[in-house]
Amino acid sequence: MGWLSDKLFGKRKRLNPKKINDYMLPYRDMVDEQEDISRQMMDPNSKMNQSMRHDMFSRQNDMLAQGNQQMSKLGAQTGMSPAQIMMQQRMAQNTMHGNMGMQTRDLMRSQYGQGLGMLQQVMGQRQGIGEQQASLYMQQINAANARRQQRMGTTMGLLGTAVGAFGGGGMFGSKEGEEGVFRKWFS
Repeated sequence: MGWLSDKLFGKRKRLNPKKINDYMLPYRDMVDEQEDISRQMMDPNSKMNQSMRHDMFSRQNDMLAQGNQQMSKLGAQTGMSPAQIMMQQRMAQNTMHGNMGMQTRDLMRSQYGQGLGMLQQVMGQRQGIGEQQASLYMQQINAANARRQQRMGTTMGLLGTAVGAFGGGGMFGSKEGEEGVFRKWFS
């Protein structure tokens, strides 16, 4: 019956999972990239976090150099001894390093939290992609089962028509209450 209906009505269109996957590929690539970024954010030793830490240390050193220059100028204007100027510079440097440690810790905590949040979003996106694939698969199975059920119904209908055409007696049963072999098998 399939070839006949194909000839009469054309072939049935079927979903192509590969085509849907091809449509989803750019999105899937972005999700992969977002997952990579989130994992880098959570890793204190990643290139991203090392670079941020390096930038913070560079800014700190620049600020420290400027502070030392200001301290030297102030010391020269106020008549401070070189030892006093060095002591003031050392105190400012210690304070700056302490602040830098806290800022680095806070940065890493913030990065970890943001990375974890992004990773949770990625998990939701991955779940959506998986659900889309599962839904597509179930649609194909349901469509195949519906076609099978329809073919079975058509075949049974034709068979019932053929049985009715033969009329009574014998293997099909003819009188009320009398069952033929055929009816016993298919009831």
